[in-house]
Amino acid sequence: MKKIAYLFAAFALTLVLTACGAPTIDASSEAAMKESVEEMTKDMTEAEKTEFGMAIMSVSMKVAMENMGNPEKAEEAVLEALDGKTVEEIIEMSK
Repeated sequence: MKKIAYLFAAFALTLVLTACGAPTIDASSEAAMKESVEEMTKDMTEAEKTEFGMAIMSVSMKVAMENMGNPEKAEEAVLEALDGKTVEEIIEMSK
């Protein structure tokens, strides 16, 4: 019986720790993206916000340039590239 209780406790702890992951961008719509970026940056310093903003701009430009021949595809590709990414992942992508 104790073994089952320990397994249940370990499972519950795993779920809690997984839910505490870093916030990500929700690029499902313009409003969702704006809201998720605001949530991600609310506790950042101005320098961190600037770095993150520049990283988003850099990734967006790279992806848009790769799809320059088709503006609609370029916009979709930018949203796809940013969707589900954390601050750290976006900064790394921009390098």
